[in-house]
Amino acid sequence: MLGYLVWAQESKPKAGPESAGGAVGGSPPANPNPYEPSKDKDESVACRKNLQKINAAIQAYRKDHQDVPNWLSDLVPKYLADTNVLICPVTKRTGHQSPFGVLDPKVLSSYLYEFTTTPIPEIVKGTFPGSDMTMRDWKRQQMKLAGQQVPLVRCLLHEPALNLSIGGKVYESPVYWELNFTNEAGLSAFSPH
Repeated sequence: MLGYLVWAQESKPKAGPESAGGAVGGSPPANPNPYEPSKDKDESVACRKNLQKINAAIQAYRKDHQDVPNWLSDLVPKYLADTNVLICPVTKRTGHQSPFGVLDPKVLSSYLYEFTTTPIPEIVKGTFPGSDMTMRDWKRQQMKLAGQQVPLVRCLLHEPALNLSIGGKVYESPVYWELNFTNEAGLSAFSPH
């Protein structure tokens, strides 16, 4: 599997059969965005600032609801009045959103929210095969291995990718953030089960 992950990172896929979709069980439309990550440091710095603002909004939401939202759009307008925070500078420049993952069905967002209640997308299951479960259930399972470092929000429009962890830290990683933790657990341990 590690060979596939390295190949997938290097091959720069043009699009993924990803989704914007709502409820569990639906067939979301394909994600048409190409994978063309930016290496521009200024764009990365500005994106980090957005992720920090998103974190503040999520923390306020968690305080009120004792759980994370289902979508980033659930933060609007009470916790996040300025939806421009949901737009990465790369999206502003190119018009592209994330090429992988489940896109928010209610608001334009550059960011992948990893704790949706939607099924794990097929493109992700191609790398991490296993039980059928929601993204949220899978991420909570991964927290048993990586704790508070599991990404809550990701921006794959940069190389390296940017992650906002469930613990509130913004950090860089390869497209497959799990590679940062393979010393602690084998990569297959991160698959849904």
